[in-house]
Formats: sequence, C-alpha cells, structure tokens
Amino acid sequence: MLTALYIHIPFCDKVCTYCDFHKEIASLNKQEKYIISLIKELELHKNEYQDLLTVYIGGGTPSSLPINLLRDLFECITSLIDVSALKEFTIETNPNDITIEVAQLFKEYRINRVSIGVQTFNETHLLFLGRTHSKKDVLTAIDNLLKCDINNISVDMIFSLINQTLEELNEDINLVVNLPIKHISYYSLILEEKTKLHYLFDQNKISMNTEDLEAIMYNRVIDKLVENGFYHYEISNFSKPGYESKHNLIYWQNKQYLGLGSGSHSLYKGKRFSNIRNVRKYSEGFSKDGYSQKEEYEVEPLREELIMGLRLMNGINITHINNKYNIDLLNMYPEINDFVSQKLLKLENDQLCFTREGLMLGNIVFSVF
Repeated sequence: MLTALYIHIPFCDKVCTYCDFHKEIASLNKQEKYIISLIKELELHKNEYQDLLTVYIGGGTPSSLPINLLRDLFECITSLIDVSALKEFTIETNPNDITIEVAQLFKEYRINRVSIGVQTFNETHLLFLGRTHSKKDVLTAIDNLLKCDINNISVDMIFSLINQTLEELNEDINLVVNLPIKHISYYSLILEEKTKLHYLFDQNKISMNTEDLEAIMYNRVIDKLVENGFYHYEISNFSKPGYESKHNLIYWQNKQYLGLGSGSHSLYKGKRFSNIRNVRKYSEGFSKDGYSQKEEYEVEPLREELIMGLRLMNGINITHINNKYNIDLLNMYPEINDFVSQKLLKLENDQLCFTREGLMLGNIVFSVF
C-alpha cells in the first residue's frame, strides 16, 4: 500500500558550498517545462493515491519557484489527491522565500507542515555556507507562517561547521530552542564530493573538525534540545511530542513510498528505482514519450530495515525481524553481541537500539550490515 509521496523540485536560487543534492540554478523557461512534466508524472499515477498519508515536496528549494508555478503544482496535487485526508503535507523552504503571500498560498492549498533551511544564525558561517538569508529572515518567515495558522514548523540546522566554536554552537542552540517551532533536524557538516567545500578541502584551504570535537558538539546538541522539551527520536531529528516527521518515519520504517520528479527515488511494489537525474532529459522524456527514464536497482530488505530501523532511537525489535525474515539475527550477525558488550548497542526486552556512546560511533555499527 502506497502511503507516502515525495515530489522533487531540483531548483535553487544559489548553490550552497556543502550541498550535493540534485539541484541547479535554472532559467524560468526550464522551470516551466519541468513543472509541466512533473504534472504529467503526477497524473500518470493518479490511480495510486487513495491511501496516501503524507506528501513531501523537497529539493532543491521548492519555495524558490515563482509563485505562479507553485500554484500550478499545488492545483494539480489537490485535484488528484484528497489532501484533507493527509496526516502531513510538507514543503521545504528557504527563510527569505516565505513572504506573507507565499504563506497564504501554502495555507490555501492545505500544506500543514513547513520545513525551513536555517543551518545557523551566525552571519559569518551563513556567508561561508553560501546561504542568502539572515537571522531576521528566519524570524519573519516563522511569523508569516504563524499569521496564516501554519504552526507545524521544522527547521534544519548544522553543527560542526568550519571553525565553529562551542560558544557559537551554544548561541545557535539557544536561539533555535526558543523559536515557536515543533521540530528540529540537526546534522553535522559532511564533506561531500563535487561540492565547493570538498574543493576547498582538497586545496588545503579549510580543515574539518576532529571526530572528538564533533562528538562533543553532537552531545551538546542532544543534551540542550532534550532539556528544552524536544524528543530525540532519530539520530539527527528532534520533535515536540507528537510532531515527529510522519513522512520520514515511513522511510526509516522501510515502508513503501513513491518519488516523482528528476532524480527522485522510490521503494514501491517490492522494487527500488530512481528517475533520471537530469532536468532537461526528464522534461524531454515527458514531452516526447510521456514518461521519464527510470533506473531499477537491487532491493536488500533485511539490510535496509536494519540500517534504517537503527536510525530510530527506539531501534528494532529482534523477534519482529526474526519472524519477518525467518532468521536468527543474533546468529547471522554475531557482531551485534560484541557491540552490546562494548556498550555501543543495548538490547532490552527484545529491542535493539543505540546507546549514547554508540551514536557517536554509528558508522562502525552500520558497516557490519
């Protein structure tokens, strides 16, 4: 049963130094052609939306689209999907895109959750990351959403920034926990290939923080957010009670989802596949043949369920896994017992999950699977 739909908007006004997502700065003409093709793909699957619980419009930066193209996309979605039955309808945004007019548009089309890319409030770090907003823009964006009665607001933050001090991290945390928001995604800065950040690193113009400092910062993030009423429910995600990301939980619980748009991925009908990661070719496919090229790749259900499930703080249930896959998990992966004895994992009442120390060394555990 298909319960989650992801829609990809691969456009940004500016490319950030750290980002390796499928995105580009595109002309208006290219954006218009893309939305026409995306609408065709939405219509292609119109008989599969009856059980949807979540819709997530991500990117890129969906809010960077001109308001008329946003309206065209929303019109199509609401004509094909009963959005009143959705438990969650999310769109990703940049703070400086959320004018009162845009917030009103979201409300008109029953978007009930908005994710804002904040990353940091520090002007120096914002400039280095290539962000185009300020702290004031964040406050204005949230105020505009609240004025339109959209109060399920999430923000994305980054810690362990280049040359970030613990004092600067504390300032970011103190600001973010006092915002009228329901959810925080707090990620460490990762050095991704084919980014400006990676180029600067290769040129020895920057250095990444040590693992020890990153662990100290991660612990600080967890402690401060939990102290301020946020529930730590996934490695990098924190929410007020009841405001976990319902859409992302479908990913982490290894349930089926359909991705539409250039570069989007799907786990649907027992298959994993992705759309072509090229905006022009994606749009041309729909204009010529009425469909986009898809690439199918191997599904590894057990491995994927273990990795995704252990991202959640409550972890995985051993009996459920054993019964579902007709295995003995602890015999199949004896390393699990080693991790328990090393206090990287804990096993209580048949539930296997990370310890706090294990969170700091998660890649060691994940590499086993």
